Amino acid sequence: MTPPADAAPTASVPVAGLRGRKRERTRRVISDAAFRLFAGEGFDAVTLTRIAAEADVAPATVFTHFASKEDIFFGRREEFDAQLWEAVRSGASGAELLDALRGSLADACELILGDEDAVAQGRVFSRVLLGSPALGRSYTHFMRRRQERLLELLVERAGPRVRAVPGLRAELEIFAALAVAVRQLVFDVLHAKLAEGEPPARIRAAVRDTLDRAAGRLARAYAESDVLDAA
Repeated sequence: MTPPADAAPTASVPVAGLRGRKRERTRRVISDAAFRLFAGEGFDAVTLTRIAAEADVAPATVFTHFASKEDIFFGRREEFDAQLWEAVRSGASGAELLDALRGSLADACELILGDEDAVAQGRVFSRVLLGSPALGRSYTHFMRRRQERLLELLVERAGPRVRAVPGLRAELEIFAALAVAVRQLVFDVLHAKLAEGEPPARIRAAVRDTLDRAAGRLARAYAESDVLDAA
């Protein structure tokens, strides 16, 4: 028997799930509309009002889901960061941490190179990013935030050792900066190759070479150190 339209739901979970799916669909519609405009006109020329019109939603709806154009453009950053945070929480030794960080970076790149649709989207993202000074400044800001969060997790991982070992926090701060620099270097190569239209196999080879060199150098720098060991 079908319940009346005004019947109360029997559980909150399905409603929450439905609302969550609706929210994600709306975000995707707005994001897709924005990237169509970004791809055709560049990031700086597009306004939030035009994005709303392209998505066929009210401007207020855009602001409900995104704080700014930059927030739309970098909308997947939390997905990529989640891999990084999980890597920091895995493994007890410094060597295990370094392996996990390297693996998370390789996996992040593969999210972009995994299939034709992802590569096509990656090319648009990279071309728009490299063509906008405003996005370059925002990108730098997000890298700084990532470094700060990475340091927080490293300090949490080290536990009481941070207070017991003189200078350990400063050493962790240095490592956080180096780890983010390695990540940035790899993604700089990825974005440049995508924007140039290089075939996926050559992009993957260039990314792998950069990752091997940069992550390998970082690993060698900490090979005989206990700085990165968990409590």
